[in-house]
Parts: sequence; structure tokens; C-alpha cells
Amino acid sequence: MTAITHELTLANAVVALRKARHQCADVTDNPRMNSRHDQHRPDQRPSTHQSAVFHGFEPLDANYVYCPNQFFDVCLPNCSRGAVRIVAYILRQTLGWLDSEGNPRQQEIRVTFQDLINRAGVSRGAITPALKEAVAEGFIEQRQAAHPKSAGKPGQSAAYALRWGPGREYVRQVAAFSGFFTGEGHRTPVPNAFFDQIVPRETLAVVKVVGTVLRHTVGYQNQFGGRRSSAPLSFSRIQQYSHLSDRSTLSDAIRIARQAGYLECTEAGLFSPDRSEQRTASYGVRWLTKT
Repeated sequence: MTAITHELTLANAVVALRKARHQCADVTDNPRMNSRHDQHRPDQRPSTHQSAVFHGFEPLDANYVYCPNQFFDVCLPNCSRGAVRIVAYILRQTLGWLDSEGNPRQQEIRVTFQDLINRAGVSRGAITPALKEAVAEGFIEQRQAAHPKSAGKPGQSAAYALRWGPGREYVRQVAAFSGFFTGEGHRTPVPNAFFDQIVPRETLAVVKVVGTVLRHTVGYQNQFGGRRSSAPLSFSRIQQYSHLSDRSTLSDAIRIARQAGYLECTEAGLFSPDRSEQRTASYGVRWLTKT
């Protein structure tokens, strides 16, 4: 009887493990989709530390940035962590404060190394290459170069501004990008906390995952003006959109984002040999609960 009980216990453990592995998982995972290019990028591997508990994003009746969707569609999937943090910082400083006419109070943002270190979260050694990348890819432009303090002359901080595109077509490819789209629509109300707390502190992989969910939930508006609270997002879809082709990195990033309280799985995915019974997991960002 002892041997039989032991076998039953092992069998139950295997069943439980399989269920756990398939919760919130994609039904079309392909383990061969790893990319050698992404496996060894240090800024995409989530750290092993557990982020501080996040209580949720504030509702979209205030405290948000009306962010160009191309930040999510073009910048976030294709740029380095330093460039993403700098572009996000300039976006936040420009679009986070508007006048009574809805125009940015500041178009040119003066930045110092200390600003980019302490507020944008960019390490000192990464600032220069990250600025060059953000300018070269067309997300920002330099309006004034920095000048060091000299005899009889005060020092001058560099000034940068968002670059707005001249074209009428919405561009999704980084190679064709030449500035943010200025036409109607293609904006997402993004809670300030994404720019103030998540982008400067988290790994690029975690930022990509949270950004993907934001883009596919509140980034979509229906004909009645409503926005999604959650969206069905398969593992493969998140991979494709975020350009995180290393499956281990993506899995860790989703886990960290959920543990930190940025995201929640609103409906578990279901794997089944019968394709008609398969179901993609749904994710949403966590909102503050009103008391």
C-alpha cells in the first residue's frame, strides 16, 4: 500500500505542475523561437530582485500623459534601455504639463547629467550613447548644445525636444520613423506612474511587458469612447509586439510585473489537445481601488 500511495502522490504532483505551467500561458508557444540576438542583451534580462509592491495605477480621470502610440509601437520594441528612458523622460516633461489651450508649457527640455541619472534612471556611462541613439532614430532632437562653465561665462545645459514627423502616414517601422505622428488619434492616456516609477527603475523587459499591456488595453478606444480594461494576449503575441524573443526573459518579465503589482492576469490561459477548448490568457494593468 505504501508504494501505491507514493505513486499516487507523484502522479498528483505531476498533474498539479502541468496545470500551473499552463495557467496564463499561450496555447501556441513555440520553443524554437529564441533569438541569439536577444539572448545576450544585458538590458533585456530581468533582474532577480523583487520590485517593491505597487498598489495600482491611478484612474484615467487625472494624472496621465496623452502619449503618442509610436512610443509603444516603435521606440519601446526597438531601442536600448537608455534611449527608451531618455525618450520617456522627455515625453513626460513635455506632455505632462499643458496650458489651458492643451499645448505643452515647455517644448524644449533642458537636461543635465544629474537629471538623466536621478530622474530618468540612466547610468552616467550610458547617457551619451543613449542620447545619440534617441536623436539618430528620430525620437528627439537637440535644440541647444551644452556649454561648460568658463571664465566669465556661466555653464549652459543642453536642450532637447520631441521630434514631430512631417508625414501624414502613421509609421510603425523604426527604419522609416522620422518623428512622432501629428495627425488625429494615435494617442494613449498613460498613467504618470508608468513614466515616473516603472520606466526609470525596471529592466527593459519588464517595461516592454507593461507597455505592451497598456498599449493593447487603454490604447484602444471603441466608437463610444470606452477603453479596454483587459485584453487577450498570448505569450507569442507579447513576444512579437515587444521584440522579446528570448522566452525565458519574457516569462521572467511577466512574473516580475505581476509580483510587483503592475499587471494582473484577468483570465487564465488554457492548454488542451482539443484546439476548440484552447484559450489565450488575458492581462490588464492593475488600477487603484477606490475606497
